[in-house]
Amino acid sequence: MTFDFTKIRKTSSSFELQTWDPEGVIFYGDTDPQEDWFMLGLRDGRPEIQMHNRLAQLTVGAGPRLDDGRWHQVEVKVLGDSLLLSVDGEEVLCLRQVYGPLAITSQSFMRIILGGLPLAPFSLRLPLVPALDGCLRRDSWLDQQAQASVSTLSSSLRSCSVESQPGTFFPPGARAEFSLRDLPQPHAEPWAFSLDLGLQLAAGSGRLLALGSPENPPWLSLQLQDQERQLWPPFAW
Repeated sequence: MTFDFTKIRKTSSSFELQTWDPEGVIFYGDTDPQEDWFMLGLRDGRPEIQMHNRLAQLTVGAGPRLDDGRWHQVEVKVLGDSLLLSVDGEEVLCLRQVYGPLAITSQSFMRIILGGLPLAPFSLRLPLVPALDGCLRRDSWLDQQAQASVSTLSSSLRSCSVESQPGTFFPPGARAEFSLRDLPQPHAEPWAFSLDLGLQLAAGSGRLLALGSPENPPWLSLQLQDQERQLWPPFAW
């Protein structure tokens, strides 16, 4: 979303968030990606704010864990020179002397990006894994009268599931290892295993799962090739 600074009268944004994911970007905003930017995300399940402008360069975490699968109401407000963060109606963070008057900025437009970054994660003050698996609802961003444009991608966002369950989140390239020595005894050749996967929505293509050992390349691989964002039912091996 893009906003015209000269028309902004309301300097707060609020939304409800639901997630099981402990790390990722909720939203990012900037007028200049090098000189003036702001990020609200999660690290270890708790809100984290990173900001960089001519008055403040900081990283701070505060508030309760939000990765419990429940809906939480979050509000970010700029009040004078201060930034306020509230969770479920309770103020959990107040940063003072971090902002100046909007009129002194050399840029007249501000953009807000939901659930991602327009820059590399290492460009943040403290890098994190940007992808956040979660849902937003009842959101209100700054002053709608000042909104200049909205990305067409926003119209394709999927609706949130009524029920959700905790899962395991791996960044691309990550892996989990299991020791065969820990299998219940006795185990003899041939041995077998079962794996349940519940996929709600898939898009794009790539390797979803690969099985192998450190000494041998993957001997079983599940590839995902779906360009139409189809709904996949749960299946088991």
